[in-house]
Amino acid sequence: MEGILIIFTFALGACVGSFLNVVIYRLPRGESIVFPGSHCPACGRPIHWYDNIPLVSWLALRARCRFCKAPISPRYILVELATAVLVCGLFVGFYIAPVRSGAGWFPNTWPMFLAHVALFCGLLACSMVDIESWMIPLEICWFVSLVGLVVAGASVPPEAFLPRVSPTTGALAVGAAVGLGVSLLLLHFGYLQRSFLDAEEPAGPQSAGDEGGEKPPAPRAAPDGVAITSAHGVNPRTEALREVLFLAPAVGLAVVAWVLVTKVPAVRGAWDSLTGPSAGRLAEHANALLAALFGYLVGGLWIWGFRIAGTLGFGKEAIGLGDVHILAAVGAVCGWAVPSMAFALAAFLALAWAITIFLCRRQRELPYGPWLAAGALVAVLFYDRILALLEPYLAVFRGPGDGVY
Repeated sequence: MEGILIIFTFALGACVGSFLNVVIYRLPRGESIVFPGSHCPACGRPIHWYDNIPLVSWLALRARCRFCKAPISPRYILVELATAVLVCGLFVGFYIAPVRSGAGWFPNTWPMFLAHVALFCGLLACSMVDIESWMIPLEICWFVSLVGLVVAGASVPPEAFLPRVSPTTGALAVGAAVGLGVSLLLLHFGYLQRSFLDAEEPAGPQSAGDEGGEKPPAPRAAPDGVAITSAHGVNPRTEALREVLFLAPAVGLAVVAWVLVTKVPAVRGAWDSLTGPSAGRLAEHANALLAALFGYLVGGLWIWGFRIAGTLGFGKEAIGLGDVHILAAVGAVCGWAVPSMAFALAAFLALAWAITIFLCRRQRELPYGPWLAAGALVAVLFYDRILALLEPYLAVFRGPGDGVY
């Protein structure tokens, strides 16, 4: 039975990888991922189903279009193979090999498994787009975050895969989420302005034709993947303060929620009736959802905090906002602990790559998104071992008899 499931998950991953190729190609170009159907980018001819079989068709066609003989990038088969190995590897690591404990019996926890599949397939697509165009497709991150929240609230993942938080912390997370909603409404109605909205690409050297008083070309928006400085027509520190202002309602309402739950008995009683033992099965679903929501907020806060601090400190845009959405999606699926580990692991991986390209002087610099994805994968697979290493330090933050971090 295990062998059949391994083959099935490998085939499933290859099929998902075929779809990811569509996402990776079309999203950066602003095209629909649904219509039109699969077609050759060179000649536009529709691809027959027998030429669209994952892994097999690329080899059978010898990496060329059947009609116009245009070459087919090896990226297609590599993405399909990587996704197949990823999905199959997650299944083996969770349910067969003793890599990650606590997954339980597959028929009972398959929603949790599918949420992790959605997460890492989404991170793979984001990484490929980020490497090619230095941008993060936020739609993927939003979809994965929604999947994580829905699965947490509907199926109650094992606590080993979604660490629970206290009811007070859950209330704080709800307040912060409501605050983010308020900020988005203020942004929509024009009371707040997006940061770095007016950044422009710096003008190049003046050409000979400009000396005669001709009108200079219109400024262009700053390209994606470029660290924005004052040369782009904005003050990065002022733009960072716009982001602080955007986050202010979330911080304020989080504090209000904490005060209400801890200081107002009526509110505390109502909250306990939803999240306490007396609520029974409802409390299990509510607490799992709160854990996912808190993970979403913690994951995003790690990156956003360093982005704001780095921009204020160095006077140029630090980490991109797309990376905020990546780690927030990780937290929505895995809870608060994994994105915290992934944030640290990504820094070490990125540093190792930076040293490599410095020594070899031939390697290409990579954006930060792929390192966050790699750090998240390492954190999920080796969560037990990392937690065992951190246990002596985490024990400092636990109270007597408190078994929940």
